[in-house]
Amino acid sequence: MPLISRRPRLLREIILVLAAKFVALFVIWSVWFAHPQSSQIDVERVRDALYSSQPAIKEGTARDAQP
Repeated sequence: MPLISRRPRLLREIILVLAAKFVALFVIWSVWFAHPQSSQIDVERVRDALYSSQPAIKEGTARDAQP
C-alpha cells in the first residue's frame, strides 16, 4: 500500500503548511522587495550624499558637554 493512501491527513497538513509558507513568503517579498528604489537613485545623488561637507554630528551641543 502506498504511503500517500495510508496517510491522507498528513499529506493534507503538509500541503496546507507549504501553502501557508508560500503565501507568507509572497507577502514578505511584496512588502520589502517588490518596489526597488534604485530607479530614483542616480550617481549624482549618491555622490552628493557621500561627499557632502556637512558633518553628521554637530559639535558643541549640550549633550556633548555632559560627562
